[in-house]
Amino acid sequence: MRNRWKMLVCVALFVAMTGISFAQVGPSTMKAGTYTWVAGGMGGGWYTVAGGFARLVNEKEPRITIKVIPGGGVANPIQLSQGDADIAWGVGYVDKAAYNGIAPIYDKPYKNLMAIAGTLAVDYYHFLAAKDQGITTLDQFVAKVKKGEKVSVAAPMTGTSEFVMTSFVLQYYGISYDKIKQNGGKVIQAIYGDMPSLFKDRHVDYAFTCVGLPAAIVTEMSMGRPSILLSLSDEIIDYCAKTYGTVALSSGLCKVPGGTYTGMPNDIQTLCHSTEILVSPKMPDDVVYVITKILNENKDFLVQLGAGYKVFDPKTAGLTTQVPLHPGALKYYKEMGYVK
Repeated sequence: MRNRWKMLVCVALFVAMTGISFAQVGPSTMKAGTYTWVAGGMGGGWYTVAGGFARLVNEKEPRITIKVIPGGGVANPIQLSQGDADIAWGVGYVDKAAYNGIAPIYDKPYKNLMAIAGTLAVDYYHFLAAKDQGITTLDQFVAKVKKGEKVSVAAPMTGTSEFVMTSFVLQYYGISYDKIKQNGGKVIQAIYGDMPSLFKDRHVDYAFTCVGLPAAIVTEMSMGRPSILLSLSDEIIDYCAKTYGTVALSSGLCKVPGGTYTGMPNDIQTLCHSTEILVSPKMPDDVVYVITKILNENKDFLVQLGAGYKVFDPKTAGLTTQVPLHPGALKYYKEMGYVK
C-alpha cells in the first residue's frame, strides 16, 4: 500500500512539473492556442459540423480551442490566405481556382493555402421546384426563362461557392440570375435558414442550394409544399467536371437517391462537389498533426454530424486535396503509411 501511494505521489508530481494532462493527444511541448475556423453560413451544414468537430478536438486535446465563424466557399480561401482565419472549409474546385488564381472566380492567386484532408464529403446541388410549376428537369426551367416567363427563385448568397457554381450552370445554358430579373421575375438571395419560409409561403417557387444528404432545409421545404428536385443532364455534369473540377458522372455519386425526400421516390441526377479542410501554412505543425489525427480517427463522429461524410476515407484523404498538404498533416499520413 505504501509503495502504491509513493507511485501516485510521483505521478502527481510529474504531471504538475510537466503540465501534462491525460486528456492530451499532442506532445507535452505543444503550446495552448485558440484558432479561428471560417465555415459556412449560420444554420448550414458546414457551420454545424465545424462546431461539432471543434468541440471534439477540445475534448481530445484541451490545449486546442477552435472558434467557428460564418463564411462561404469562395470567401474562405481569401480569408485564410490573408491571415483572417487559421482553418477553413473548402470546396475542391474553388480551392484549386483560388490557389492558381483562375478567373472568373479569382483575379489573382492565393498561395497561403494548405490542407489537412480532401474529399471529406460530397455536397449536392439541389435545384428544387414546386410541383405546381409543372417541370421535372433543369432544361425545362431554362426553357421557361428563355421564353421570358417570370420565375421566382431563392438563390444562395453572393460569396458562396454554390452561388458561383449555380451561376456557371445558368451561364452554360445562356441565361443568368440577371436574365431572370430582366424578365420581371424575382431572385431573392437568402441564407439557408430563411429559404424554407420563402418557399413554403410561396414568395418563391424555386430554391437553389448545395448541401449534404439529406438536407434538413430541403426536407422542410418538400414537406411544407409539394416539390420535386430538377434533374440535370449528362452534358452539364460532364461539362462542369471537366471545366471546373466538380465530381465526375463516372464516379456514380451524381445522384440524390430515391426516397431521400418526401414525394421523390426515384433517383434524381444532379451536380455535386467534394469538400476539404484548409489550414494556414502558419499553423504550428504539432497542432495540425493533432487535428489531422483526431479527424482521421473519428470518422464515426463525423457521420453522426452528417451522413455525407460516409464517403470520407482516411486512407485517401491526404491524396485528394486540391492544394498542398500542411507538413503537420503530411507527418500523420506518412506515419500511417497512407502517403509515401
